[in-house]
Amino acid sequence: MRAFTLSVIAALALTACHESIEDKAEREAREYTERYCPTPVNNCVRTDSVAFDKSTRVYSYYCTFTDKMDDKVLVDQHRKDLHSQLTQSIRESTSLKAYKEAGFVFAYVCRSQQHPSVVLYTDKFGPKDYR
Repeated sequence: MRAFTLSVIAALALTACHESIEDKAEREAREYTERYCPTPVNNCVRTDSVAFDKSTRVYSYYCTFTDKMDDKVLVDQHRKDLHSQLTQSIRESTSLKAYKEAGFVFAYVCRSQQHPSVVLYTDKFGPKDYR
């Protein structure tokens, strides 16, 4: 009986320490930002930060467009292409698997390097987009 009680207590202790998917997303976004952001520029894009909002379940990437991508006219001309590429990237991402299974929304906010207050591109992707 004592062994059974100890096993139940151990199981409850492990369960109590279990991190929810929302807590995990919030922690991982914060840790990624602290460790890697801003990232080096790759294909005219730099990731400035990543955040997760538990109340809306939105996982957001905040980026900056540089060089030739830092052009509102060019971005507007290729908006559909950007949407398609990001959709495909989310679909193929194995690192986002748990978040996709949880039905999170992924958002991208991309600003101009030359004019940081200018948002050149913003988009959101829900389960209907990436499943």
